[in-house]
Amino acid sequence: MISKRFTRFTLALVLAFGLMSAPLITPAATAACSQEKLTNKSVGQISIGASNTKIVPFTYPAGGVMLPPWNTEVLFMSLRHMPLSSSIGTTVLVWHINNGRGCWSNLNFLLGDQKVGFKFKITDETGVTKTYKITQVTIVPKGKYEKDWFSIVGPRKLAIFTCNDKFVNGHYVENKVLLAVPA
Repeated sequence: MISKRFTRFTLALVLAFGLMSAPLITPAATAACSQEKLTNKSVGQISIGASNTKIVPFTYPAGGVMLPPWNTEVLFMSLRHMPLSSSIGTTVLVWHINNGRGCWSNLNFLLGDQKVGFKFKITDETGVTKTYKITQVTIVPKGKYEKDWFSIVGPRKLAIFTCNDKFVNGHYVENKVLLAVPA
């Protein structure tokens, strides 16, 4: 027969370890995942499996840094390049790997870890849905981009950018570039 003392001790250990492993929800943790408010309306969505993520337009200065608002819940489309509904040229899409305060994007897992040949769907601003296939995955140092990735003429493609996970002195130093064409 098990003694009451042993049972209480075991119960105390189970509770202590259970509480230690349970995530604590604190105001600081909730604030860390607060997103920058977006004023632009969605122009489409990306669908990967059962997950749908809005695509929101953003603009940046010519020759400037392509830095969309700090929001990890959407995929951003550059207004300096071709729209989603275009039949030629490149649509430039970008997402933040995290919001700089510890909130990670689902796109890291849904899209960022994919390989050449992976297919996903894009619904454009007119409501038309097309399937795209990744044809290239490239890791480049920040600022080392190919002009072809931003072309407004030529074959239809998507150039999708995010930070790679190499973090040095408080900054991501590489970008992951996914190129995709209509499947």
